[in-house]
Amino acid sequence: MRYCADTWFILQAFDKNSTAISLITETKTEKTEIIIPMIVFIESYKKLFQCGVARETIELFFAGVEASEKIKLVTLDKAIGKEAAHISLSFHIPLIDALVAATARLTGCEVLLAKDSDYNPLMKRKYIKIKSF
Repeated sequence: MRYCADTWFILQAFDKNSTAISLITETKTEKTEIIIPMIVFIESYKKLFQCGVARETIELFFAGVEASEKIKLVTLDKAIGKEAAHISLSFHIPLIDALVAATARLTGCEVLLAKDSDYNPLMKRKYIKIKSF
């Protein structure tokens, strides 16, 4: 299974949510991959920093996440940018969410790990599947 992580999932993992940790553990033992769009990395870093989490703690967390060969940080490129612009306009969702959805779609992710009602129009039109907990 190939998942794409939204900021919500990263924050759940940081808080040691058992389901989030279980999915991350699956990357070590099964054919599970987790894609993290660059915009999610940036937004998660910002939100953790805003909550008063020390920079060193955030850096250690992401170093641990990135140490896995099956958890990949995906940078923004033209194809993702074009698809995100189309999604944002077509489905009337915020550009950041459109960037996450476009990354999920263009990297072959089967499920987006998210808990955000902005993705509802994409789910209804079967653009992407969402898993939350």
